[in-house]
Formats: sequence, structure tokens, C-alpha cells
Amino acid sequence: MVHARGVHAVTALPFPLVIALVAGPAPDALDAPDAAATEGEPASAEPEPTSTTPEPASAEPEPASATSEPASATSDAAAPAPRPPRIDGPYLGATMFGGLGLLRVNDFDTPGPFSVAGATASVGQMVFPWLGLGLHGGGSGGVRSADGARQRLGQGHLGVEFKFVPLPKRLPLLSLRTSFGFGGGAVRQEGIAQRSGFGGAQFSGAVRYELFPWAARRRPYRGGGFGLGPELGWVGFTPAAAGRPMSNVVYLALTTTFYFGS
Repeated sequence: MVHARGVHAVTALPFPLVIALVAGPAPDALDAPDAAATEGEPASAEPEPTSTTPEPASAEPEPASATSEPASATSDAAAPAPRPPRIDGPYLGATMFGGLGLLRVNDFDTPGPFSVAGATASVGQMVFPWLGLGLHGGGSGGVRSADGARQRLGQGHLGVEFKFVPLPKRLPLLSLRTSFGFGGGAVRQEGIAQRSGFGGAQFSGAVRYELFPWAARRRPYRGGGFGLGPELGWVGFTPAAAGRPMSNVVYLALTTTFYFGS
């Protein structure tokens, strides 16, 4: 009977509970603490959003880099075009001058200076931005009234001209001119039929500054143009020996030159 009661007591339990007591704890139940521990750390179970999604700063370009190219293009477009050279190419020129002359001849006494006026002409070519070659010639006349005697002067010359632009970038309108050649002249005195003269080698030098008032409007993209300006210079006929005839004229001139451009 005792045995029968025991069986009856066992069989009186619910069937699922009996299966659980006989089979022991389920394998999933053993791993439950680990699962609970895993569920307690949601940060490690789920991936960080920053590791899967790209950063906005790296996806879009910076505003400074996007606007750098238009700024450089605008600066290039706003840069002014270089000005063409004005003292450039073949040229034709003329000068009108006035000055003082110191002369010496054999037959007359000329102790005082002569008032001199004259004109010159030149033709040439600028072979380099700083150097021009050409031909130069002209003539002048003068008078002197002193000591009861009136004297008249006439002289002329023809030579080779060298034109230098020493600072073509800083002072492109400033030029130096030198020439050498040959020529001569004579002096006449009132009341005397004969004349006394000089001749031989001739030299000259001058400094000139030219302005081109109409070139910017008429020739904005071409070199050359019509230039005019002052010139300070010297023309000399040197004596062949000590005490021989000679002439030296220091003058101030108004120059006009047309440069055809290259």
C-alpha cells in the first residue's frame, strides 16, 4: 500500500512537472545568466552608428575650397593687360631748338656767346627695347652783336645716331641720344666780305623725355605712337688741334617723333 501511495502521489503531479523533474534543468536554462548578462549590455550588442554612417564633414567639400577657383579666375580676369612699348619700331623725328654757342675762328674775334636756333631730323629703327640706330642731321644759325660788330653764324652736320633707353621698365619714356659724324660752319662779320669757318668731326649728346598723349586712345594694343617732349643737348665741332676753330652749342629743344611700332 505504501508503494501504491507513493506511485499515486507521483502520478498525481502534473505531467509537465514530472517531465521536468526527471529530465533535469534544460540546457537553455544553464545559459540564461549569460544571455541575461548579454542583454544587460545593449551598447556592446548593437554597433555604433558612427562606425557605419559617414561623417557629413568628409562627405561635403568645404566652402573655402569650393570658392577658391572662382576667386582665382576673377583675379586673373581683373588683372590689367601689359602696356605696349611706345619707343618701339622704326621712327621719324624732328627737333626745334634754341641755345647758346661758343665759337672760335681764325680771322675774327668771337669773345662772346652766339644766340643759336636750329632744327634737326632723324630716321632710325629700335633694334632692341633699349637700343636704336639711325641717321641724324640738321643745321642751325646764330647771331652775336657786341663791341660794335655784328656777327652771323651758319653750321650743319650729318651723322650716325644711337638712341638708348637705359631703364625700359621703370622709365620707358626716358631716352639718351648720341651721334657722331662730320660737318662744318662759318662766321661772317658785318663790313667784312670774307668769312672764317670750321669743320671736321662732329659729336652730339642729348637726354630726352617723350610723352604720348594720344597713344592710349588710338593705339591701346599696339606699340609706338606720336611722342613729343623736351630735350637738353649739346652739339660740338671739335678743333683739329689746340687753338684751331671749333664750335660748341648747348640747346633746349622740343622734339617730335613718330614710332611705327614693331
